[in-house]
Amino acid sequence: MYRILIADDEKDERSVIRFLLDKFQFQLDIIEAANGKDAIHLLEKESIDILFTDVKMPFVNGIDLAKMAKSINPNIQLIFFSGHDDFHFVKNALSLRAVDYILKPVNPNELKQTISSVIQNMEQQNRELKREKSNIAFLKNHLLYRLLNGTSIDVLKNEYPFIDIDYLHEYRRMILMQFDVPLFDKLLKEETSLLFAQIKQCMEGMSFDYLHLNPYQLLLLLKKPIEQTEIRQIAKNIYQQIHSTFGIHGYFSISEEVEAPENIPERFKQIEYYLEDRFFYKDNYLYPIECGKLEQEEYLEQDENFLLSIQNAIQYVDTFSFRLSIDTLFQKYHSQKQISHIYVRFLFSRLLQILCNALPEYKETILNKKISAIYTCTHFSEIEQIIEEVKRNVLSFLEKKEKSPKHVIHIVKQYIHEHYVEDLSLNILADKVYLSPRYLSEVFIQETGSGINKYIKQVRMDSAKNLLIHTNMKVNDICKQVGYQNISYFVRSFRESFGLSPEKFRQSNGKTKEKTN
Repeated sequence: MYRILIADDEKDERSVIRFLLDKFQFQLDIIEAANGKDAIHLLEKESIDILFTDVKMPFVNGIDLAKMAKSINPNIQLIFFSGHDDFHFVKNALSLRAVDYILKPVNPNELKQTISSVIQNMEQQNRELKREKSNIAFLKNHLLYRLLNGTSIDVLKNEYPFIDIDYLHEYRRMILMQFDVPLFDKLLKEETSLLFAQIKQCMEGMSFDYLHLNPYQLLLLLKKPIEQTEIRQIAKNIYQQIHSTFGIHGYFSISEEVEAPENIPERFKQIEYYLEDRFFYKDNYLYPIECGKLEQEEYLEQDENFLLSIQNAIQYVDTFSFRLSIDTLFQKYHSQKQISHIYVRFLFSRLLQILCNALPEYKETILNKKISAIYTCTHFSEIEQIIEEVKRNVLSFLEKKEKSPKHVIHIVKQYIHEHYVEDLSLNILADKVYLSPRYLSEVFIQETGSGINKYIKQVRMDSAKNLLIHTNMKVNDICKQVGYQNISYFVRSFRESFGLSPEKFRQSNGKTKEKTN
């Protein structure tokens, strides 16, 4: 129903117009204003389709009122009526694109014809607007469908220059609804309307768009940032409403937050992938599987520590820690059904990458093939088999390396670098690698060309030199810092290595004298 505002300072005139509009049975919502000022207030407050105004009124005349009305609603229909056939007023009325200029007293038939014409024009405009909106809506849906299927934003901008794609920035979350039957082919028009009414009710006033992907799938695009717990509750409510009303089972997949239009394809692939879990959890209708805070906090931290310990075990050729970390990780997930399989696949793909990187013969193509296999496994035991095969190869590689003299020397050197501040001797180092002092001494000389004591001295002297150049520490303190208890012995050893005493070495390298005690 259209709304008409009659503005005239004469009550009788307003009553006549109202009487005639009722008499001719125009379906109009009629409101009145006794002057231009009141009319402006109503125009600002109400949605007015037709302004029927006298030209001469107190406070604000009809021409100025019409100008104000046009600024508020450019599509408003203007009809002037006046007791004066004034060319000046007529000219102004025409400049405002008034529909008609009626002289008082109003001729009933002329009024009927004018109002009928106005209503016909508005209905025609509405039909055209609806058609235009329908065309734009179709193109927007087509554009969105292509975006979901991987067409880039830049390509879409070039192909649809007449569509402002800023509307894509409004989308912040997605819910993919998939049903066991072709629901959208089966529903009657009235049932489809009911379904969307129920969805709208569950949204609780939240603005959203939707896209029919196929008879089985509907995509909801929410236009507001929303917490995961809240959107899961909304999805639950929608599912329960549909299941209760139509008796149809389905699966709903919820995306992470969409930061920008460029993320929409990625988020869509993500929610499609979540739905693959329905083969593992047929009784569950909401995806991804909710894992709770344990996965989000403790599990993630634990897993990072496991991966780090496995990397360290490979680096330091520690077969015991290597076995323990991998076996513990498998035990953790072997019977765990509260964790999203997406996360599990991701975690063990990372583990596989760490293992393959340790094996020179494993090229990138082999790694990619095995990672792809992990993402197509239908059960965790299959992932375990893939990892177990590579784990055996890594373990064999580490065991060979563990027995080699080079590995023994690597451990000894590492221990010296980490503990040179402490008391070090051939006997202490031999105990650390479970070898006799004599055998260790021979192997060390064979591999490095230098004796162990000489190597220890070199490490300590290099550290002392660095402290003299880069710090203002006292020589006495540096002596202790690099593992010497006797200052005289330290100074003599330093002079043997660098040809200068520590103090003169510092001075020659641009450092100020050390402070006196």
